[in-house]
Amino acid sequence: MRLNFTLFFLLLLSITAYTQKLTGIWRGHFSSSSGIYKEGIREEMYKYEIQIEQQANNGLKGITYSYKSTVFYGKAELQGILSLPDKSLIIRETKLVDLKIGDKSEPCLMTCYLDYSKIGKLEILEGTFISLNAKDKADCGSGKVYLERVNSSDFKKEDFLIKKKQTDTLAKKKTADSLRNVSQPTKTPNAKETIFQDKTVKKPVSPPTTTKELPKKSGEVAKKNEKKSATSKPIKKEEKVNPPSSSVERIPESAVNSKKNETSLETQDEIIKKVPIPRVLKERENSLVRTIQTTEEFIQIDLYDNGTIDNDTISVYHNNEIVVSNNRLSYSPITIKIKSTKINNRHELIVVAENLGDIPPNTALMVIKAGKERYEIFLASNEQRNAKVVVEYTPKE
Repeated sequence: MRLNFTLFFLLLLSITAYTQKLTGIWRGHFSSSSGIYKEGIREEMYKYEIQIEQQANNGLKGITYSYKSTVFYGKAELQGILSLPDKSLIIRETKLVDLKIGDKSEPCLMTCYLDYSKIGKLEILEGTFISLNAKDKADCGSGKVYLERVNSSDFKKEDFLIKKKQTDTLAKKKTADSLRNVSQPTKTPNAKETIFQDKTVKKPVSPPTTTKELPKKSGEVAKKNEKKSATSKPIKKEEKVNPPSSSVERIPESAVNSKKNETSLETQDEIIKKVPIPRVLKERENSLVRTIQTTEEFIQIDLYDNGTIDNDTISVYHNNEIVVSNNRLSYSPITIKIKSTKINNRHELIVVAENLGDIPPNTALMVIKAGKERYEIFLASNEQRNAKVVVEYTPKE
């Protein structure tokens, strides 16, 4: 009965944890192509933070922060809804709580249409928004939103996040206690077991030793050792005189040559793998974004800035060797060309952020061309996490 209750408790806890999937802090930026807050400017970039509390019915509530140094700061309340099948959500800012803007700016409320995705440990909310003037409901423009789940806030944590942390800690403690009770059931010992345990603890039994028996035993052991050593010597001589020769005769010369070839290939592969790992790849997490399979020998990699040119600078490592050092991303590609062989058939490409640019995080678009195949991969990296893409080559038969 206890086991059934514990399983039910764990199932209920997992369902609760799933419904609380989006609860937390999400931070990134939004960009408006029509100048949401300033007149005469083609594109405005602002930092954006959302603190979300997910309800039991998949409703969402919380607050948003829009900011850009001392030029603009806004705090608003939000409401929203999560659609589980397609992992999409709608967030609408309902009321401005705090605002600081310039003379030529207008207060606007945003409605965001976001999709949830996960790459390794990275959780992302990405999509578009529209906005209306908070005063006269006029159109304020539209644009794109990019957010990542983070642990800390640039502002004050809301009370629901503090309460959630306390609830999670209590739930983990209860789960650990219930598992401990199931794995270690209590048992009342009988009278015999109790007496036996007391005797063994209080009066440990030590083996009797007599001075008379020791010489005999040591003499017997010495005689036995002499007999063993005497019998072992001729056996060793016979093994040396008559070595087995049948096993050597069974191995054909072709097999020996093939083993030599395999050994040489393994040695070359080990030499490739023994390239020292750079410090920046050891100290940061290398998050795998995508693995690509190809039969094409020649591969070309082009790297662009993803979206607005904001001085993102990167370095690129190919199988732990640096191939691009401190290059600034732009609309013109940074190009890397690779030739694959049977030995050099795996290519790990790791993009390292040398800075965060004007708008964190450091983002790039990687375009991989292999024959007629073309792959476009969105990469995001920062000072704690690199972005890794693996290309595996299989020769054509």
